[in-house]
Amino acid sequence: MFDRENAVGFLLLGLCTAVGGVLVYAIVTGERFRFTGPGWLGVLLLVVFVGASLYGLFGPGRRWPDPFTGLLRRRWPWKRRQDDKG
Repeated sequence: MFDRENAVGFLLLGLCTAVGGVLVYAIVTGERFRFTGPGWLGVLLLVVFVGASLYGLFGPGRRWPDPFTGLLRRRWPWKRRQDDKG
């Protein structure tokens, strides 16, 4: 589950969680959120996002969105196999 292929997804999930937490905090406290941090941070996040997306599309190995990516991985224990009918 924590393979190198999933690093971009976990990075974006963490970023969305952080932004969501800040916005929920702003809603609960009733204050308007105004970003007062450094201006270069938005540019840095954009570069990281675009770079990670391009790496996922054109990087080494199987490319995303390859439908066969992860096909040979171990199945989850609770999933049924294709040959198990019933």
